Amino acid sequence: MIFKGIITALITPFKDGKIDLISLEKLINKQISAGVDGVVIGGSTGEGSSLSEQEQRELLGAALKFAAGRVKIIAAITAVSTLEAVKKVQDLCKMDIDGIMCTAPHYVRPEQQGLVLHYKAISEAASVPLMVYIHPGRTGCDFSDKTLLEIAGFKNIDAVKDATSDIEKPLRILPKVKNFNMMIGDDSRMLAYNAHGGSGCVSVAANIFPRILKKIDMLWRAGEIAPARQLQQKLMPFFASISVESNPIGIKYAVFKAGLCGSEIRLPLTMAKSETHAAIDQALEELLVLENNV
Repeated sequence: MIFKGIITALITPFKDGKIDLISLEKLINKQISAGVDGVVIGGSTGEGSSLSEQEQRELLGAALKFAAGRVKIIAAITAVSTLEAVKKVQDLCKMDIDGIMCTAPHYVRPEQQGLVLHYKAISEAASVPLMVYIHPGRTGCDFSDKTLLEIAGFKNIDAVKDATSDIEKPLRILPKVKNFNMMIGDDSRMLAYNAHGGSGCVSVAANIFPRILKKIDMLWRAGEIAPARQLQQKLMPFFASISVESNPIGIKYAVFKAGLCGSEIRLPLTMAKSETHAAIDQALEELLVLENNV
């Protein structure tokens, strides 16, 4: 099961309108040295919707090259139509990826049966493990428990990334399925979600603090609940600061401020505002030292 622990939703660095491959290699090496369990390439944090098809392939190919098998590479896809999603999955499975994260169709707001049939088609097209990504705030549709349980029974569908606020969902779902992991998509709720049966976090903050996030996860797995909670508490101001504006505006500024890449971001996303700068700057100062010493 590859969907567990700390999986970083990696940003996509840009320079002069193009993918910054030098910074991408630096970012991936940082994740590997921290021991994260996987990296999502081209998701919403990676501005996947702003990439052309050619750029998506370039980004994923470069990530696979830089990772060189040292960390799990998970490709992210989003598509409005099932036909498009199936084609993307088929194309991705020809590459040497470890898994795919599939966002629910956005804007069209399918009915629950439409979601079931959509993911059934994707599961039949795939030859690698799949993670369903639920984010009603971005897609406009949520999954009922009945729908999620049905989808969890399809071949190749091994996990869900849950970006809802329903942290009780694992308590209801997991007793009814086998070989299925549930991961939170919100750093600030990681420990609470894990306490209800979650398997970890698909993390935005791990772009800059992978060692701290991995340490929190390891402490939790070892039953060291109080130290894990204390570390997460230290990160809470940072979680809040990068959430003031739409993701990945905040995290891109933070990674730039840490000297890991440039600050370039693609429209319709915009550069972080001055008040966001101030909140992130204040949160970063102490945490960068902690990241290097944890």
